Amino acid sequence: MSAPALKKKLEELLKERRLRSEAPPLHGERQTSPLASGIGPIDGLVNGGIPRGQLSEIHGPSSSGRTGIALSLVARSTVRGALAAWVDPSDRLDPGSAQGAGVDLERLLWLRGREGALPEALAATVTLLDAGLFEIVVLDVAGVATRDLRRLPGATWIRLQRAVAETRAALLLVAAAHVATGPCGVRLALEPARPRWSGSGPGRLLSGLGGGAVAGRHATRRAGFELAAL
Repeated sequence: MSAPALKKKLEELLKERRLRSEAPPLHGERQTSPLASGIGPIDGLVNGGIPRGQLSEIHGPSSSGRTGIALSLVARSTVRGALAAWVDPSDRLDPGSAQGAGVDLERLLWLRGREGALPEALAATVTLLDAGLFEIVVLDVAGVATRDLRRLPGATWIRLQRAVAETRAALLLVAAAHVATGPCGVRLALEPARPRWSGSGPGRLLSGLGGGAVAGRHATRRAGFELAAL
């Protein structure tokens, strides 16, 4: 399906479902406040959370915690009654893991892709942002080949930043390596994580991951964090 056709179909879907943008804000909550992950060291590293109206990015190698942090952000939004969207051109998301991380799946729109679906995924992301329904939109390109990302024109990311700039949403890019961030967006680079085990011997179980994160375009702030195994 072409990008324009996908855009039209997605717009029709959003209208048919008559999705509500979100529940009333919690007491004391401001719609301009950053979105926190609930992972203390990470939130402290990025001044409380990822900003609304900006393209932010979490990147790192496989099993570094990038998806876990993104799921924590989505979970906190959906639990508050907001809607979230996950654009997944490589079909990487595991709904069971998302639910285990606390995501309310009934308030998550998951757009699954296929090989070569990157242009359609980018078009869908703009459509979701234009809808004004979602508090956070995640664009997961961690499974997309580096060569395919490099072939995209530079204006691609400018277009996404412009789309999110007029909204109260946060746009989060999940990638294997640095791709792009908005002018005031968060850039979080993750280091290879260390597995934590419970028990000993052949019967030991993975209990979690101990990772490290660096924030800022000049890698000026660093913190360690822990993620529990689901």
